Amino acid sequence: MGLLPFVNHVKVKALSKYILLFFLSVIAFIFNGCNVFDKEEPIPSYVRISAVGFQTEPNSLQGTSSSNITDAWVYVNDQLQGVYPLPTRFPILTSGKSNITIRAGIIENGIDATRIEYPFYNSWDSIVELKTKEILSIHPKIINYKPGTVFHLIEDFEGLGINFEKTSSSLNDIGKTSNSEIVFEGMNCGKFEILTGTTDVTVATIKLYDLPKQGNDVFLEMNYKINQNMEVGIMAQNGGQITQSSVLGLRATTTDSGTTQWKKTYINLTQAISSQPYASGFKVYFFAEKADSVDFPVFYIDNVKLISF
Repeated sequence: MGLLPFVNHVKVKALSKYILLFFLSVIAFIFNGCNVFDKEEPIPSYVRISAVGFQTEPNSLQGTSSSNITDAWVYVNDQLQGVYPLPTRFPILTSGKSNITIRAGIIENGIDATRIEYPFYNSWDSIVELKTKEILSIHPKIINYKPGTVFHLIEDFEGLGINFEKTSSSLNDIGKTSNSEIVFEGMNCGKFEILTGTTDVTVATIKLYDLPKQGNDVFLEMNYKINQNMEVGIMAQNGGQITQSSVLGLRATTTDSGTTQWKKTYINLTQAISSQPYASGFKVYFFAEKADSVDFPVFYIDNVKLISF
């Protein structure tokens, strides 16, 4: 019984020590927490881009300036800031003189989920003054394709002849139209159709093209206006044999109102070409089989470019 007051005294003393440590910890947390929350956040500058233009110079021999740049790949002082669907406005945690580089982003193969930095266009560069809390509007215009771009084919249907012909299996041929209500630009565009009494059409380039393989970029650019779906592919020459490979299908460009409109597409042929390592040459072809829902299938194409490095 004589030990109880001593034991209680020890327990009270220990408890007081823990309570003191607890309060000291709370005070330290509050003090340090105030420093964290009081830390000044950086204030951004803002950049607005409505569109990214593209232009080929008349003496560049690079064909049309028609493009479909959907995204801006933005670099600030050589560091990737982000990829932005156009039009866009975005913050930058930088102020003062800065180097902004814009590279063109496109929808590859017409598939919205495959957005890439187009490898063939030049970039746009400018030194700008960024100011915190302020919006800087820029209007980039990219000039020409990159040096080293090889144009295997540029067909704008403005010359005397054309670089396409029907294949031996096709009853329908390709020609030109000068109808100003249809033509995309210039005086003419290419036209082929599935005539009454026939079921399909296949047209291909007349020449075989020596295209790079081993994963090197090869693209087909074109404007098109079609009222039913159309297949795009390549024909590979392997000795005396031709191998035909479909690359993708283009959907009809018919609107809800029933009219057709022109579209621009970038078709990646890289994998299809590189999968034929022993081919001595390639053709590009277009194929369509008559759809039951379309009475008079007609296909207009323009500004066909086959390019690589």
